Amino acid sequence: QVRTQIRSIRQPGLSLQRLHAHACRIGQKIAALDLTAQHILVVEVIQGRLAVGLLIDLFHGLLTDFPELVTDVENVMKDQFYQREKVTSLYYRWKTVLEKVSGSLNNQAEGFENLTFTFLSEDVIEINDGYLINNVLLYDENDDHSAASRGYNVNEMALRYPSIQTYVYFPTRLEEIIDVGEGINYGLNYRYSFLGQLNSNIKWSALEINSLEDHQKFFFKSDHHWNIRGAYQGYADIINMIRKDFDIDEPREVLDEIVYPYEFHGNISSQVGMIGDTDHITDYVLNGIEVHELYANGVLTDLNDAKREYLENGNDTQYSDYDLFFGDNYFERIFDFHQDDKPNILIFGDSYTNVIQEWVASHFNKTVLIDLRARGEDFSLDKYIEEYQIDIILIVLPYNDLYFNGNMYIPLDD
Repeated sequence: QVRTQIRSIRQPGLSLQRLHAHACRIGQKIAALDLTAQHILVVEVIQGRLAVGLLIDLFHGLLTDFPELVTDVENVMKDQFYQREKVTSLYYRWKTVLEKVSGSLNNQAEGFENLTFTFLSEDVIEINDGYLINNVLLYDENDDHSAASRGYNVNEMALRYPSIQTYVYFPTRLEEIIDVGEGINYGLNYRYSFLGQLNSNIKWSALEINSLEDHQKFFFKSDHHWNIRGAYQGYADIINMIRKDFDIDEPREVLDEIVYPYEFHGNISSQVGMIGDTDHITDYVLNGIEVHELYANGVLTDLNDAKREYLENGNDTQYSDYDLFFGDNYFERIFDFHQDDKPNILIFGDSYTNVIQEWVASHFNKTVLIDLRARGEDFSLDKYIEEYQIDIILIVLPYNDLYFNGNMYIPLDD
């Protein structure tokens, strides 16, 4: 019956007003069916020959009156069928037109006075010049407790190894600091909850985002990761922080910038049907990166292999270009630069450190980089500290992994 009514929309002679009402009613009937029937009909509508405006009306009734179905509809539309990407993009374009909330606020901090924003979805905001960010961080009691617990965990680690200097670096993101009228942005308060658990011997620094221009300089338009300029700034901040306590080289000079021709949609853009602007991968060549070995999960590895493959063939995989170019998120990476007069460092990182791993490691003798998201149950911090004679522990994680990802909790040996 519903299928017949869907087909009737294509019949001539109906006024636009009646078409709109008819489409909305059908959307409501789809939502009232069981999930299997919903999925079948949604795909039929997508693959049909309905005008774009009527497709919008159809789903508008469904989304407005049955919001719990939104996830099901999105999942169906991301299934593999002919011209999936075009259809998914179309879906999010009209969904944005119907649901977006746009505006600008007069109470922004200095440097953000000209901020404009548009909500593209519950968790994606478009700001000036097409930059996409995740939604701002609002207060949640459990999240606040989680941030404090992670700080306590880091502090316990530092107290257990008092001869090792511990550092924390925060790759600040824009959604931690701006206001979009949703209430007070609690992002930096989560940081303070984390820092409030640390003893005074633990040192920290953060990527400074003092204006919209800073964000646009340091981050991709369509991806939450820092771009090569942001990564280099983070690397320089980290090295300058550690140089105050250890005899290591100053941040290395950029010799060359390589811009790759391939366009890509990042992980934030993929949440809204890839409707935003595209990005390009850019890489830096730094001065003074000496010959070294890298073992990724115990296997001798060359970081340049993935870069050469990307240069020659672009990206024909399901990975994002960022992950493909800057490497997989291995659990363990061991760099050996054979600089016996330099300290050894252990880094807890994630995909953010993939860009800077070789740069940072070039300042040390041995570097152990651990991504706890991929750890096994037999992880032993004592083992790494003893085997590699660790002098420094560095934590470089964005807020989502540092405060809220339970897999990043550092296991401490009994």
